[in-house]
Amino acid sequence: MRTVGVLFILLFSFAPLSAAHLVGGEISYRCVGSNTNGNVYQIKLTVYRDCNSSGAPFDNFAPITIYGGAAQNVAVQNLSVARGQITSIPAVVANPCLQTPPNVCTEKAIYQATVTLQPSTHGYTIVYQRCCRNNTITNVGNSGNWGSTYHITIPPNDNRCNGSARFQSDPPIVMCKDDSLNIDFSVLEDNGDSIYYSLCQPITGGTQNNPAPNPPSPPPYSGVPFLFPYSAAYPLPSSPQISLDPNTGILTGTPTGTGQYVFAVCASEYDSTGVLLSTLRRDYQFNVTTCQSNVVSDPTPQLYQPNSFCNGTTITMSDSSINGTNYLWLWNDPNNPGASSTGRNPTYTYGDTGTYTIQLVINVGWPCTDTAEVTYELYNPINAGFTTSGPVCFDENLITFQNQSSNGGLAQATWDFGPNGSLATFSGWNPPPVSFSTWGDQIVSLTVEEKGCIGTFVDTVRIYRRPETEVNVENQIGCAPFTIEFWDSTITDGQVIYNWDFGDGVLSNDSAPVYTYTDPGTYDLTLTVYFIEGCLDTITLNYDDYITVYPSPTSAFIADPPTATIYTSNIEITDLAADPTDALITSMGDGSIYYDLRSLNHSYNDTGWFEVEHVVINTYNCPDTSTALVRINPETLVFVPNAFSPNGDGTNEMFAPTAVGVKSYELRIYNRWGEEIFNSKTPEIGWDGNFPNGKPAPFGAYTWSVFAKGANDKVITKTGIVTLLK
Repeated sequence: MRTVGVLFILLFSFAPLSAAHLVGGEISYRCVGSNTNGNVYQIKLTVYRDCNSSGAPFDNFAPITIYGGAAQNVAVQNLSVARGQITSIPAVVANPCLQTPPNVCTEKAIYQATVTLQPSTHGYTIVYQRCCRNNTITNVGNSGNWGSTYHITIPPNDNRCNGSARFQSDPPIVMCKDDSLNIDFSVLEDNGDSIYYSLCQPITGGTQNNPAPNPPSPPPYSGVPFLFPYSAAYPLPSSPQISLDPNTGILTGTPTGTGQYVFAVCASEYDSTGVLLSTLRRDYQFNVTTCQSNVVSDPTPQLYQPNSFCNGTTITMSDSSINGTNYLWLWNDPNNPGASSTGRNPTYTYGDTGTYTIQLVINVGWPCTDTAEVTYELYNPINAGFTTSGPVCFDENLITFQNQSSNGGLAQATWDFGPNGSLATFSGWNPPPVSFSTWGDQIVSLTVEEKGCIGTFVDTVRIYRRPETEVNVENQIGCAPFTIEFWDSTITDGQVIYNWDFGDGVLSNDSAPVYTYTDPGTYDLTLTVYFIEGCLDTITLNYDDYITVYPSPTSAFIADPPTATIYTSNIEITDLAADPTDALITSMGDGSIYYDLRSLNHSYNDTGWFEVEHVVINTYNCPDTSTALVRINPETLVFVPNAFSPNGDGTNEMFAPTAVGVKSYELRIYNRWGEEIFNSKTPEIGWDGNFPNGKPAPFGAYTWSVFAKGANDKVITKTGIVTLLK
């Protein structure tokens, strides 16, 4: 069902507008300040032009002249004002039922300049002229020969720096035939003066031979001649006749003929005493055409709203209507008669599932209302699901499936148990018990369908192997303390709890425990494995005398003395704890090894630290080892010569004592008066026979002293005389 209130046929073509020229304009000014040179005015010229025109382009620079004098014919200033930004004016109509033709296009250019003028007893006239108008204008004969004059006056003696009125909005570029008008031509006025609105005479200016007069001509100006029966007050055919409210500037009336019509709107500004200050004139061209209706009610079908299928009884509608301004949705819900919504994309919840016809009425109250309807099927979603029960051990598995899916009572269920099931598929709400031919994860799917709604649930049924277990250790026999790592080889697909009993009263729940037996003996081992998932079972393994722990011997000895010198390096080793049946192995740390000696003497051939290792092995082949460190120190010796000859012959050039086995050392040399002339703290640096200042010492006798400490802390102190020979 679809109805359209009004359908207009496009009778008037805008193809002739391709030759269109200027379509209108106005000029205004504002006072932006005053200085010693006069009042500062900002002049604004607005020119409208057909976008599709190939003639009369916007001037890059607009010639604007300011006239003064008693007759307003004296050029005070000639301005060349650069063009500002060019903008397009959209072709819109107030009636949502109507659509304007797509080839209507108007653009505007703004020219602005700032001037300073002294108040004048005669005031000023600001003027711009341009030719020509469109050839296709209906209410003016030979319209292509007539141009336009946009002018405005600055009042005499303008000591308060008056600003003219200015229009608040752009004029409409198109009117629809037989559509009532309500166009706002109101203005802004900054000084609190009174405004009187009227339809007035458009003014001509410029010629085809001189389309852009520079300078434009001074007043007085002539009006554009209207063809009968048109006039300034009746510029286009209309019924009721168009009229302009003198107080509000609202243009009303209904155009009855298509065409292009020149008209002008004047906003006259009066001060509080009734004196006319200036008149703002908008000279413009009305384009009246037959507009066509483009109103279509178009609620989105359910096919294009997939989220509305099988999603319950709540629905959010989507609107694809054309030129809708208001909306009325009729839900046709028998559980809620008369239910409706006025939003563009409303949400509604029906009282029950079912099939519903939804209607959308757009532009209610307008002559171009339209109604359309769609059908929606609303059903609750299918929430498929099932539960299982029954034994899951492979050797006895038999699974019962219980369908838990939500449905409206007419649902159909289809099961798929996979290739290992005793039933491959089944159609019905609850299948008979099913067994599986192998252990592991079995994928089972359930599909439920009702009224075209489908729900699928997939789950896994796990079939478990029968558990098996066995204890493993790396070695069952050892010497105390005996540390064993236990592990089992349990075969299961579920969770396991372990309980180990090591036979000495100690328990463990670790899966692979590590345990140390400290006492010799034999020990029983018990492992109990609890299977708490899958095949619920308990397995206990008992191992009698599974672990044997032998006693270990004790190794202890004395090394006497623990410290000796290289000249007295004999060390005696005495065993302290070995049993007579134990085997002994004594390693002296220098490569020497002795077997089965309870006491022995050993001499070292070198100095240093030596680790003595004493191993005791009992009859169970259990060893024990003890160690001790022995220190063999070098002998501390200091030999001091009694003469030297630093004469450069390469022989006996330096006085340097020989020190062996020392860890600290100091040599001092004194002259005959007891003054120290040389000091060295290392045996490698001796006295070269020179004073500290580098000068050679004279030959003769010098006293020396040596202090040395050996590795065994033995202290050697020596003094003597050394002879310096030349």
